[in-house]
Amino acid sequence: MTEAVKTGVTALLSRGMKRVIVLLLLGGVILGVGHRIETLSYQAYVQDLKLEAARELVEVRERIRKDIFDQILKLRELSTIISENPEISQAEFTARVAGFSARNPEVINLAAARDLVVNIVHPIAGNEAVLGLDYREIPDQLPKVQQAMDSGGLITGPVDLVQGTKGLILRQPVFYAQADGAMASPRPWGLLSMVIDYDSFIERLRIPEVEQTYDLMIREMNPDGTVEQVIIGAPEAELVDPIKLDFNFAFGLWELAATTDGGWPDHRPDFYWNWLLRLLGAAAVMAFASYVMRLSETRHLAEERLRTGIEALDHGFVMFDPSGTLVLCNEKYREIHGYSAVVKPGSTYERIARDSIRRGLVPDAVGKEEEWIRVWLEKREQGAFETEQRMPDGRIIRTSDRRMEDGSVVGLRIDVTDIKKALMTAEDANKAKTDFMGVLSHELRTPLTVILGHVRLARHFDRTKVARELSDAIQADPQTSTALAPKLEATFAKLGETMQTVERSGNHLLTLINEVLDFAKIDAGSLSINMAPVKIDDIITPSAEQLRPMIEDKGLTLRVASTKGTLFADDKRIQQVLINLLSNAVKFSDQGEISLVSRVRGEVVEFRVTDNGIGIPEEELERVFEPFHQVDSTATRRFGGTGLGLAISRDIAIAHGGNLVATSRLGQGSSFILTLPMDPAHAVTTVQSKIAEPA
Repeated sequence: MTEAVKTGVTALLSRGMKRVIVLLLLGGVILGVGHRIETLSYQAYVQDLKLEAARELVEVRERIRKDIFDQILKLRELSTIISENPEISQAEFTARVAGFSARNPEVINLAAARDLVVNIVHPIAGNEAVLGLDYREIPDQLPKVQQAMDSGGLITGPVDLVQGTKGLILRQPVFYAQADGAMASPRPWGLLSMVIDYDSFIERLRIPEVEQTYDLMIREMNPDGTVEQVIIGAPEAELVDPIKLDFNFAFGLWELAATTDGGWPDHRPDFYWNWLLRLLGAAAVMAFASYVMRLSETRHLAEERLRTGIEALDHGFVMFDPSGTLVLCNEKYREIHGYSAVVKPGSTYERIARDSIRRGLVPDAVGKEEEWIRVWLEKREQGAFETEQRMPDGRIIRTSDRRMEDGSVVGLRIDVTDIKKALMTAEDANKAKTDFMGVLSHELRTPLTVILGHVRLARHFDRTKVARELSDAIQADPQTSTALAPKLEATFAKLGETMQTVERSGNHLLTLINEVLDFAKIDAGSLSINMAPVKIDDIITPSAEQLRPMIEDKGLTLRVASTKGTLFADDKRIQQVLINLLSNAVKFSDQGEISLVSRVRGEVVEFRVTDNGIGIPEEELERVFEPFHQVDSTATRRFGGTGLGLAISRDIAIAHGGNLVATSRLGQGSSFILTLPMDPAHAVTTVQSKIAEPA
């Protein structure tokens, strides 16, 4: 072999060796990356399994929790029978729980142990040996019994029953009933136990169905984390890295632990298939031609996905290049433009717009085509443009165009017809509601005013001509005067007292009706504000004097401090606000002082109403200004009202260019501050309130 041949062979082997080494290194890197990806994918797969399992097991846990609480409630209902009749006999107890046993066939038996000695059992047949059982003499049960007495209840099991089945034992302490308002700790009567059929319990919770998918175990845990007993599942079972969910019962801590059936999988279902794909990919990467083809295919696939995604949109999509030429659009866009032949790549935006106007698709542009196109193009040049266009068929299309960084324009054409119709329907419904409230309040106020007038006359019936004539007739007859005159006076006094109560209730009802009527006016934007110069003292004094009798009748003290100055405002409306604040202060105060103070701070007048009442929780301070909201909204609340007073008051303040805010400390009182500008520049003549908006 010549020297030249040897040199060529050596070079060829060297290049081949280098290619092999590079390919091996590249293959090693690809395999290493593939292994890492598989590891991360497996971790993600197991994590997804755990998340899905956790979601399903949370439902199982809540189902179990609900059933346990239902059983506890049933037992507590039975314990109430004994609490109310601690001397109940076997016969009485059997009669009382007969219906309960019929409704709950899973309950095997009930046993009541007065002073921890069983003296009642149901059914008694087959359970006679239980009578007289003293839990204190059974060391293996006494700790659980004591735990049930201390914690307010306990569940033990499963335990083997003499009937050949298993059961769960629910224990509930029973206490002697206490008189209402008693402060001493209740005196224990004993213990009530209920044995539930374990198999029925498991079937009702659909545990066998769950166990077809998961290895499941529910166990009672000790505070130190050790297992006290297994409630559901095999005690000898070992769960590797299970999902754990806690049951925080009052009587102890339970834990639900589970894995998929047979434990978590060792690898993903498509493990081998994925590795085959990686090996094939590695081989493809090693070949330059294959790499180029894959790159071309990937690009083509991306473009196809883009087209598919655009076509899948339920809205019209269009893209124009920086020169305004159509690049891409979907079928929905062509449908909006009536499938015009002009709407195609290469057409300019102006050409498409003129074609749409010519074909009558833009009713708003009729008669002003050139102006419409000029304005439209100018707005598009600004970078972002949105408008709504009504189509000849009645549809409303929202146009939204955005200019991209490279000058291209991307646009959406969204059909908002249903949304607009729904909005109009909601507005009509709101107007109908407001009109109804206004008419109803007005129709209620008119007869109520007449009723109050007659009540006021009846309150002073003794001053009428008929009453005076009757009194004079009785006084004229000495024989009847002594006996009948006092009774007549007592009758007039009782009538006046009754009419005063009726008048007070009627005035309260009239106030509520007026609040509803004001709310309806504000909601409709028709509550007028008549601004005029008024002295601050002319607002403070009438408001305070009107509420002074009510305040003093309740044993409260009223402190008034007014400041000098003139305010440009509607004095009647501001008095309405102050009277409402003072009324609330009286309503929610049982003792102490109520103050009404005004002061001028720069260009603002501040009115402050303070009380020593029950106060308002911090989280409710802003919500009290919402219409119809009350801190105590239960059916048994102590304080009445519509919940509109503060909402109306704040809107009146805002209409004056001011505001109404509150501060409070629970149990110590509240302070409401009304601030009004002395300069009327920010005031309005009609209350356009926000109380009609949803909170």
